[in-house]
Amino acid sequence: MLWVVLAAGAGTLQAIRNALARNLGDVATPALVSWARFAFNLPFSALLAFWLWQQADALVLTAGFFFACTITAVTQLLGNVALVTAFRHTSFAASIVLHKLEVVFTAIVGTLLFAELPSTLGWLGVALCAGGVLAMNLKREGGRIAWSRILHFDLGATLSLACALLLVAASFALKEANELFATANPEIGSSRFEAAAHTLFHTTWIEVAILSVWLLVREPRSLAQVRPLFWRMLPIGAVGFAGSLGWFWAYSLTLVAYVKAVGQIEAVIAVLLGLLWWKEADLRGKLPGIALVLLGIAFVLLG
Repeated sequence: MLWVVLAAGAGTLQAIRNALARNLGDVATPALVSWARFAFNLPFSALLAFWLWQQADALVLTAGFFFACTITAVTQLLGNVALVTAFRHTSFAASIVLHKLEVVFTAIVGTLLFAELPSTLGWLGVALCAGGVLAMNLKREGGRIAWSRILHFDLGATLSLACALLLVAASFALKEANELFATANPEIGSSRFEAAAHTLFHTTWIEVAILSVWLLVREPRSLAQVRPLFWRMLPIGAVGFAGSLGWFWAYSLTLVAYVKAVGQIEAVIAVLLGLLWWKEADLRGKLPGIALVLLGIAFVLLG
């Protein structure tokens, strides 16, 4: 199952990209870090799209395709903004827990609006993956205190849930873009790889354009940091490109909820990176959560 390899690989690469971005965040603003993620992704996605375009006799890009790419870009950016803003109004753990309910929301939205109905085992796997991520993040602040903060519905909680819903919308919008590309280009889009590559390129340049305007207006001085930070930004873009291509391709091959569930391996990798990179020692308390995520992935695959 190709989509399993793609989803697991994308989740792993996303954890690595986030770790690199976390280090860059010590010397750059959140907006500049986000810009670097997309701007240094763009050369890789542009080269791939150009190479694939050269291999094709003709390429049809419809208005519907560009509209779906734009919706993907805007909802993804707004989701990131909502999460960063949520961190200012509530605890990190509470924000992450509510945002990670995205996998459950994806299954619900897919069932209600897109006829993507998981099997019984698939639903169980999705629930276990979500529960495992919740358990790991609750350990950041310790049991009852964390639960009481999460159940307190304040501005931070609202923004975290908004982030989850926006990222769900982005996932289905990019899948729609893939489908529209494949429909308009049946000969070259049948493998879905070409569709994923072109969708990634067009979504990325839209995101770079939006963020560049934002930085020029709100943080013009921060762009002066690009040159001295070039070699720290480049790996973020390269890893981000590979991970995004994996997500985009996997979404076109199976249910979005299944891809997101398997992609929760990101949470496990993040814990291991925390242990090895930042010497975070609280691994034992997160073992039940890790076990739930792995068990959930197994149920998704069985489903």
